[in-house]
Amino acid sequence: MLVITNRNIQKQHFEGLVGNDRAFGEQVNTKGPGEVRLAWASKNNDQWQVELVPEPKRLTVNNLPSKSVFCQLRNRLQAQCKNCLFFIHGYNQDFKKSLEKAQQIEQRYGVEVVLFSWPSNTGGFAVYEYRQAKRVAQASVAALDASLMKLGGYLCGDFDRQAQQGCRVKFSLMAYSLGCFLFKNYVQDAVFERESNVFENIILCQADVDNKGHADWIDDVHIGKRNYITINENDWVLKWSDANFQRSRLGRTAQNLNAQNAIYLDVTDAPGVERKHGLFYAETNATIKSFFDVAINGGRAEEVSGLEHHTQRNAYVVI
Repeated sequence: MLVITNRNIQKQHFEGLVGNDRAFGEQVNTKGPGEVRLAWASKNNDQWQVELVPEPKRLTVNNLPSKSVFCQLRNRLQAQCKNCLFFIHGYNQDFKKSLEKAQQIEQRYGVEVVLFSWPSNTGGFAVYEYRQAKRVAQASVAALDASLMKLGGYLCGDFDRQAQQGCRVKFSLMAYSLGCFLFKNYVQDAVFERESNVFENIILCQADVDNKGHADWIDDVHIGKRNYITINENDWVLKWSDANFQRSRLGRTAQNLNAQNAIYLDVTDAPGVERKHGLFYAETNATIKSFFDVAINGGRAEEVSGLEHHTQRNAYVVI
């Protein structure tokens, strides 16, 4: 899988350009939080191998690493007829955990994942660490903006022209938990100009952001055809966040679901959900799995069998 990260490089875990699952640490890039590195990650015999994409000493328009890498990925997706998901992970995920989450998505839903990995596990006392992770998320906006701009320009640019000649590859974006806070700050930042309008679906899974006022920024998200927001009122992770830090979390309340540009899925009472936070990888029920399968692969997930719209709540529910 392709990894885009603004984590610091840990040179002691590399031999040349090849490292392991500790190749990137829990601090931002030494050149600043807006600086990203690209790497290819693969797993063999339970061991991760991470290969840095080399950067030439003198960058020109013709030798940009991102251009070469995204073109390679584009060609592979086209040849394998695979859809692609840009994934922004959540809080308390070291580099290895972020790789594991991305691999789970690939195996479960048959897509290629482009992982945006940011330093979300800085260590220390829980309250301090969580607040520090939020600061890092805010500081990572420039890195996310640069990544999505390049993805739109290099990876997706030729697909529309090639769609009639072969398989149509669909791109979606999923932000998970505190990754949604990073995405929210990106949308609200002055850098957000919809230049990355390349996605079929935007999926905000169990968003660790304020429910209050969420429509103000959700309605500005026009970089995909559909915006999905999942809710579990019994979510144990968001309950901790809710109780210790701030207002009701968007992923944990079915009140004020009033964004005009969102499709809400409330799974609170669905079989197998209980207090789960990781809805896209946890074992719940067939309907929820089908929802994520269709959403991640760029389809109309609200139309899967087993869902119906609850008008008063303005959300789809599992029947």
